[in-house]
This record gives sequence, C-alpha cells and structure tokens, in this order.
Amino acid sequence: MISLNKIFYGLFILMLIVGVYTYQLMWFKSSDELITLLLAALCVLDILGNRNHRQYKGLFAVVGIMTFYMLYSLFFVHYNTSKAIMYDFFIQLKPFIAFYVAYSMRVRFNDSQKLFLKRLCIALSIIMLTIILSGYGTVFFFHVAYFGIISTLLFLIYYYCSYQDMTRRDKIIMILMLVVGFFSTRSKFYGFFVVAVYIFFWYKPGILVRMKLKQWLTIVFVFCAMLYVAWGKIDYYFLSSGFLLDADEMEYSFARAALYVQAPLVLMDHFIFGSGLASYATFSSGQVGYSLLYSLYDIDKIWGLEEGDCPFVSDTFFPELVQFGIVGIILFVYFWVWVYRKIKPKTVNSDAIQLYKIGLLIISFIAIESVAGSVFLQGPGIMVMILLGFVVREIAEINKKELTS
Repeated sequence: MISLNKIFYGLFILMLIVGVYTYQLMWFKSSDELITLLLAALCVLDILGNRNHRQYKGLFAVVGIMTFYMLYSLFFVHYNTSKAIMYDFFIQLKPFIAFYVAYSMRVRFNDSQKLFLKRLCIALSIIMLTIILSGYGTVFFFHVAYFGIISTLLFLIYYYCSYQDMTRRDKIIMILMLVVGFFSTRSKFYGFFVVAVYIFFWYKPGILVRMKLKQWLTIVFVFCAMLYVAWGKIDYYFLSSGFLLDADEMEYSFARAALYVQAPLVLMDHFIFGSGLASYATFSSGQVGYSLLYSLYDIDKIWGLEEGDCPFVSDTFFPELVQFGIVGIILFVYFWVWVYRKIKPKTVNSDAIQLYKIGLLIISFIAIESVAGSVFLQGPGIMVMILLGFVVREIAEINKKELTS
C-alpha cells in the first residue's frame, strides 16, 4: 500500500508558501494550478496504487459534470476561444479537486506535523505584520485585501491543528492572528471577523432551537454589526455605483456592479445550461480570451471590462454562476447543502463540535469573499477547501465511531 501522507503534507505547505503567501512575488503565476495538478496526480496514484477508486465517486461526478459543460461550451454556445474554455474548465475544477482529494484520500497530519504548521502560521503572521508596519505590505502582498485573506487562512489552519487539545494560549494566538487582518481595511474582512468571533466563542450546534430572548438579541446584534461594517461597500459597489442602473446608465459605473446587474439577464437568455465556460465574470473570459458576450450586453465599454484592459473581469464570484445556468446553480447549491449536512455533528462529541465550527467558518469565509472577490478559485480557496475536506471526513469518522460504540 502506497503512503501519500508526507507528499500531501509537503504540497499543503508548498501551497501555503508559494500558492498564497508569496504568490504575488512569484514570476510563475500559475503555482496554484501546478500544485493542484500535483494533488490530482496523487489522487491517480492512490486510485491505481491503493485501488481506492470507490472513495472518489464525488470527484468523478464533478469531473463528469464539468466535462459536459466544457463540451457544451465548445460546440453549442462558444462565446470564447477553445483555449479560454479549456483554461476555465480547469480553473473551475481546482477547488473541487482540492476538496475531494483531501476528503477521499484519508490523509492525516500527525501531531508533529500539526505542531510545525502551528509554528509556521505564527511565524508567517508575525512576518506579515512586520512587513505591513514597515510600509511594504502592498509591495509584498500586492493589495491590502490579501492582509485579511491570509490572516483568515492562517487562523483557520491554526484552528484545525489545535482543535483536539486547544489551550487558552492557542485561543489568544488565533485571535491575534485574525486581528492582523484589520490592516486590510476591507469591509468583507470586518464582517467575517464579527462572524468568526461569534462562532468561535459562543455558537453551539442546535443553539437556534433552544435559544432564549437574550441569545436571539445577540444573534440580531451580530447580524447588525456585520451589516454595519459592510454597509459602506454594499452601498459603494451595488447601490450608488450602478446596481440599480440600466445598461445605458452604466458607462461610468464600476465593473463589479455591472457584472451583477447583467447576470440575471444572461441567465434568462441561457436559462438551462448557462452561457458556457469562459463567457462571463471569470479570468478566462477576459484575460485569456475576450468573451463575445460582453458586447451583446453592452458592458464591453465599461472601465475595467474593456477588451485588452479588463483587470476587474473576475473581481467577484457569484455572477459567474450564470455560465452554468439553472442546472449548474442547483448542483452548486446541492454541493454546499451536502457539505453542511456532513459537517453537522450527530453527537455531543467535543471534537465534532469544534470541527463543525471550523466548517462553518470556512463556509462563511467563502460566502463573504465570493460577493466581492474570486478567492474561491485561487490559492486561498484551494487551501480552505482542503481544510474543509479534512473537516467533513473527520466528522464522518467521529459520527460513525460514536454511533457504533
């Protein structure tokens, strides 16, 4: 039997360092794609060497669905070049490859590996804080938004490596790591911070069923606090800047708002299977090849979405779901419903509850970031999907053990 634990662990650290932390400094900007391919290669080794093909049914299903959309995009709608469609095919697969490899391969980090990861997270957090305070934050990490993204990722990795024997010291370290993200000055990070503090310190499974007035008031307060810290950007991007404008009025509005405005129209015109890969709101739809769809919906002259100059074409995630139509949207929602059902503990086991909280935090992070960013398809998204794969698998093992004992 082939043991792939050490190789997987090495790739995990490599993705953290090269695919996330120093990604903006790398001359080779496809490091996260390459590491994802290596994870897929490990999957093939596991299937062939250990004959674990039954464990990968979910991955096979996702690859099959995406292959259908690739063929649909190439031969039926074809709004972009074959190169752009193939590139988008792999980009869309990346987070699901990461999730299912982590979930199906049954890799486990041992105590010494987790201890090293915890120390590495502390070191990376301190280094990032030093770089930010020295005034070189945007030089090293490209954009202030990455301060919050990386801080969140380090927090989640540390949490996962500590959940079984968490000390008061661990809790302090984790919150301090997360606080570094405030230098991002991004409302989406502030919103996540509010959610994270509530889930980390107060939330428990089933709390909604037995809540008293005081606890409901706490929930309302948390929601209002999250809305308050994010309202400035909600108004800036989606209200004042064009979300309520029609196509003729959007010439001077922002790219992100325009993509949200036109998304329902694109979906209505391509309702069943969508507009196809590399057609809308993705990196491939503008930077690899320019989608013909943009001129059809009068957004090809909006600043940031122009042909040859479209740096904001993938500045969000949710609008791109129109590429897959109502069928794809339903499948996407089904995946997340399946994940939630898997992470929901069926016992009062403390480890399962901690894993459940980690899972909720990962889902919250992805949901919040996807409103105004495409992190889900980048290195940080791949990392959190690996963690989510670990969480789903370990909760399933705990539930099985508890229910059979």
